[in-house]
Amino acid sequence: MHTDPLYQDSMYKIIRDATHGYYRLSPVPTRDELKHYYDKEFYNTNYNKQINDSSKKVQEEESEFFALQHEDVVEILHKEAPGKRLIDIGCGYGTFLKFCQKRGFEVFGLDPSSDAVHSTQKMGIEAVEADIEDLKDIVHKKYDTAVMLNVFEHLREPYTILKDIREHILEDDGVLVIRVPNEFNALQTIANQAYNLKSWWVSAPQHINYFTIPHLVRLLQNNGFNVFLKEATFPLEMFILFGEQYVGNPEVGKIIHNKRVLFDKTLHQYDNAFKRQLYRSFAELGIGREIVVYAKKTTH
Repeated sequence: MHTDPLYQDSMYKIIRDATHGYYRLSPVPTRDELKHYYDKEFYNTNYNKQINDSSKKVQEEESEFFALQHEDVVEILHKEAPGKRLIDIGCGYGTFLKFCQKRGFEVFGLDPSSDAVHSTQKMGIEAVEADIEDLKDIVHKKYDTAVMLNVFEHLREPYTILKDIREHILEDDGVLVIRVPNEFNALQTIANQAYNLKSWWVSAPQHINYFTIPHLVRLLQNNGFNVFLKEATFPLEMFILFGEQYVGNPEVGKIIHNKRVLFDKTLHQYDNAFKRQLYRSFAELGIGREIVVYAKKTTH
């Protein structure tokens, strides 16, 4: 077992969790520290260490691109979910919920940001402002699908939230969808060594947890879920190895982001089945900027 920290600064280090096996910050931020962060920083467009996909500005500017990702998720839910009741835990500005609502889902959202919840409600979507750690005390009905899109990395105790979802939120045979950054993957670590980029993906205290695909699958399995599908997204770190070093360079970052978007849009338009097969192959290799995992609640 890895005993030395994978990363360390003046306030935090990253260690392997002794019980659950994934990488996480030490010390874990308190609830008060996180509340301050969500209230003041997370949805603020000035937070630009890296593109914050959750900001309202980015959601609006990249709406077509995000719609392609939403469509891929919904395609799986139509096949695998037992019904159309869906909860988005950490729903942000409600773009995924609106997408699903237009396609016949009965949707509900929860988020710690009052601004995000208010914007979601203005679209005619039921949503509540609440700390995700209070999930089981806030939500009093069960759903066929629970999604957490770029949320799990922010949770102080992700294993507790999984337990709450399994026992209190999901129907039997319900589907859980989790998307998280794919951190400490092979392409990242090679680029980090080649260009001395000082583990640029570490974003403390915003990101508490740092998952690889095996870490996430193991955590789900140990908490009563059966993973039936793993996908990745485009491995942006490839661009660094091509010589397009975007870390700390927003102009280059925008260029390579646009290339990635064009790649996804083109494959989606002409052969989306191939695109999904490709990204599932990336997941098997452990590469890709993000991990998307689909799991079902096991019954005993």
